[in-house]
This record gives sequence, C-alpha cells and structure tokens, in this order.
Amino acid sequence: MADQASRLREQMSQWIQAQQLHRDAPPEGDEAYAGVLSAPVFAVMSGKGGVGKSNLCVNLALAFAEDEMRVLVIDADTGFADVEILFDSTPLLTLCDVVAGASMEEALLATRPHVDLLAGGSGRCFDGIGEDGWARLLRAIARVSARYAWVLVDCAPGVHALAERMLKFGATPICVVTPEPTAITDGYALLKWMHVKNLGAEPWLVVNRAKSKAEADDTASRLVDAAERFLKMRVVYAGWIRDDPAVVKSVMARRPLLQLSPGSPAASNYRQLARWIRACGQTFGGDAGAKGAAR
Repeated sequence: MADQASRLREQMSQWIQAQQLHRDAPPEGDEAYAGVLSAPVFAVMSGKGGVGKSNLCVNLALAFAEDEMRVLVIDADTGFADVEILFDSTPLLTLCDVVAGASMEEALLATRPHVDLLAGGSGRCFDGIGEDGWARLLRAIARVSARYAWVLVDCAPGVHALAERMLKFGATPICVVTPEPTAITDGYALLKWMHVKNLGAEPWLVVNRAKSKAEADDTASRLVDAAERFLKMRVVYAGWIRDDPAVVKSVMARRPLLQLSPGSPAASNYRQLARWIRACGQTFGGDAGAKGAAR
C-alpha cells in the first residue's frame, strides 16, 4: 500500500505539472479548444460491460461527498442510463443535449448533497458527433470543473472516441475488471489500446467483485505484470471492491450502496479508495481535490 500511495502521489504531481503546462502553452489538436481542467478528472473504463463501472462512479462520488467535497459525475455511456437509474433521478437534459448546444449548467442535476450529474440519457444517440460538438462538450466540462473537487466520467465499455479524447485532455483512466477470465482478457485489451494509441496515461486498476483480497491481488498482479512485460506500461493497482450481495440490493432499490447499506463490506472498500485518492491530492498543498470542497 505504501508503494501504491507513492506512485499515486507521483502521478498526481505529474497531473498538476501537465495542467500548468496546459495553462502556459495550450496543446494543439482536439483538446486545445476545451480550456483548462480545474479539477482531477477520472475516466472510469472497462474492456467489457457489466463489471461495475457505474456503481464505482456513484459510490466513489458519495464517498467523497461524505467529506463534504463536491463531485461531478458524467455518464458518458450515452443511450444506457445506468447512473441516473442508480441515483433514481430523472434528468431533463443530457450529455447529448450539451453536445447539441444546450447549457451545461442547465443540464447538471443535483442528485445528492455535493453530487451533481450530467446524465447520458436512455436511448439517446451519440453517433456522428462533429468537431463543433466535441468543442462544446470539452469546453463545458473544463468550465464547470472549477466548481468541483473531482470529476468522474463513467465511460462506455470498450474503446470509443469520447474516452480517447478525455484521456488526451488529461483524464486519468481507472480500469475496472473482475476476476472473470473474460474481464481480465478484455481489460488487458483496453490497456493495449491505450498503449497503441500512445495516450500517455498511466492507468489505475480497480478489481471489482472479488471474493477476497487474495483473489483481487492475484487478478491485479496478472494484469500489472502482463502490461509491464508485454507493453512496457506501468499500471497502478489502486484497490479492490468485495463481491457483496448488498450491491445487488442497492441496484434493485435504486439507492446507492453507501446510502442503503453504509456499513457493508463493499461500502468500506469504496471509502478506502476515496481516502487513498484524497490523501494524494492533499500532498500537493491541498489544491488537487480541495478546490471544489463544499462550503
């Protein structure tokens, strides 16, 4: 854990330096027109669907909110409204509307104290987005990021243009896998995609639905070692979430786990991950992860 924390602090330092370089000399390309991110942004990704990305986003956001830190959750898995369902919310505007020109501020939905949502929308189409649409979306995210301590982006499974542009814009990828062989294989394929695309991101790995810490550690070790050996890529093992029946109950109840079963084992794991991330943000003068703290 000490080694993981050291690596995370190093990555946070690199993120802050990259943002300063962005301010001094904005990069060329797709991300140049979007402005500067004022809070750490995490792109929660997976090689396959059904591994628990949306639950991770929702409950990690609530774990930050328990410390009165403001969080923005962006459901970028457009057409599949998992996050708004988990929050039991009904948005009037979605990410697709922002792309089309709607106000980002009007589209944000206050789901819980300190937690806002930009919904993906059920059945909404996100194909064929042009450069103007990308510019509006990325600029809007950069503009509102100043309000928040953290921004969590729930990406669609697999590889797609939105995830690629978010990573180019400075988002840190959190790759979610389970101990299932298909999830591990697809998780490695996602890491390979990042490597081939030369996105420059050092991914974090979260093992979800593990029956024990030993199973989670073994799963993580296989992916971390394979990435280092075959891709020459360093992957940070950020933590694990226990396979907990309370998670299924929370989904059925349309209430996040940290509210329905705050004392459950998985809830404890979500909080542990949030504390680890926050501690690294505080290492650098309290700016990263503190600017958006609720008052």
